[in-house]
Amino acid sequence: MKKRILALILASAMVFSLAACGGGSTSGDKKETDSAPENTGTATEIPAGESVSQDADIVAAVNVDFTTLDPLDTSDTLSGDVQRMLYDGLFGFDKDMNIIPMLATEYEANDNATEYVFKLRQGVSFSDGTPWNADAAKANFDRWADKDLGLKRTTFLCNTLKSCEVVDEYTIKVTLNNSFGAFINNLAHPATVCVSPTLIAKGSKACAEEACGTGQYTFTEWVPGEYLKVELKKDWWGYEAGLAESDAGFKSVTFKPVTESATRVAMIQSGDAQMIWPVPAENIDALKGDSNVVVGAEEGIVVRYLMMNNQKAPFNDVRVRQAINYAINKDAYCAVVKNGYATPAKSVIGSAVQFYKANDPYPYDIEKAKQLLTEAGYPDGFTTSIMFSNTTANTKQCEFIKQQLEQVGIKVELNGMESAIVNEKVQGNYPSGAEAEVEMYVIGWSPSTGDADWGIRPLLAIESEPPMSYNICYYENEEVDQLLKDGLNTADVEARKAAYEKAQDIIWEESPLVCLASDMNTWANAKNIINIGNTPDNGLWIRNARMAK
Repeated sequence: MKKRILALILASAMVFSLAACGGGSTSGDKKETDSAPENTGTATEIPAGESVSQDADIVAAVNVDFTTLDPLDTSDTLSGDVQRMLYDGLFGFDKDMNIIPMLATEYEANDNATEYVFKLRQGVSFSDGTPWNADAAKANFDRWADKDLGLKRTTFLCNTLKSCEVVDEYTIKVTLNNSFGAFINNLAHPATVCVSPTLIAKGSKACAEEACGTGQYTFTEWVPGEYLKVELKKDWWGYEAGLAESDAGFKSVTFKPVTESATRVAMIQSGDAQMIWPVPAENIDALKGDSNVVVGAEEGIVVRYLMMNNQKAPFNDVRVRQAINYAINKDAYCAVVKNGYATPAKSVIGSAVQFYKANDPYPYDIEKAKQLLTEAGYPDGFTTSIMFSNTTANTKQCEFIKQQLEQVGIKVELNGMESAIVNEKVQGNYPSGAEAEVEMYVIGWSPSTGDADWGIRPLLAIESEPPMSYNICYYENEEVDQLLKDGLNTADVEARKAAYEKAQDIIWEESPLVCLASDMNTWANAKNIINIGNTPDNGLWIRNARMAK
């Protein structure tokens, strides 16, 4: 017997608030942290209807370049953020990552969550004029289910989707291969925003270079390495639906990748940029003193990692991986690298992610690290390398790691590269991890579904080894893989909780990666702009942004 449930109502039962103080009994033990600092600076008050932002062209300085416009081939937060401006999904998130209905208005699910009937929003069109309807929805479901595409997010849903049928012009029926506990959360992820069928028909290359959605903004131009520009769609359906005030949004936003932190800070202070994201940790306090700038900082769900290629010596020895964990002082990392705007990680996922379980952090213990290296056959250490995107912040954290590891005899070569180049290298199609070029890699990750599945599976499941996803550790543990499958193949909350908690314990013990810290999200904007911020997964939130004269 099917149960008819409005999406907004069921969402509150299926996903927990990801605000710093949120959570519920099924989320596992919560990490104790200090309260996030309040936003600083005094923003301009803008009475309703008096914003001038829709006539304003603004510049946003960001720390890395974009990699693609294809949501199904995106693994970086920045590219996903812009795609969320251009595209809408069946479901989405509000600023606190509570699920809200978007292109679907409601749905029915059978008792074991293997059949879903979605009612679709009427009167919506893609920016090329193609109508949003059941045929358009089916075209997207069929693409998500296509295992042959080989894109970074192909495994996100392809193993779950069995079929999508058109019931009538604004109704579809989706059948799954098995119960999928995170299905609605996954449909709110930026990988499953809906692309115009016309663009889908052009193929994956076109989807990577163009964009055509139903979103608040339309794609204008992308010159890799220089800028990406979007323009406001004043007749966006979301205004009428109450997702943003009628005068919110900017005439255009030009995103400029600026890897040098000091340059981004100078741009916001000089007015060459109206917002920057993220704010370099070392510059937050200085920007707080600028009366023309508003700085924001909130606890998020991004965790920073040092990944190790578990299939290459010496990282194929768990004792070496544990030694590296003991050799890195996480408290010092948070203080020195993050200027206090982070806390030592206690799990592979953030504390506000559903089914989080805290573990005891590896203490900073040089002697223990040396002992483990000696037991593993490396009494004098060894030489290795770290690949990273060469932003100022990444360079700073890698220099810190290098200094820490040298104390136990591990000599580290730093290989910083442009983000697109390093992404290509670490996600190349290698026969095995042992033949991959990468030895160590730094990365930040957050599950943009709010669920433990997408916090763990893309990073550590066997199916997620490059080029399919981001298991750059090349970690293979059949028990962990089975636990991840168990957590997905049920709608039973307690069963999911038990599976993910056990998986976190095993991962913590085997140390395929070093969980360094849980980040705080930071941004800064001109004081005459309001309603700019970050979502907990470190996404840029400007849907309801408004500007005073």
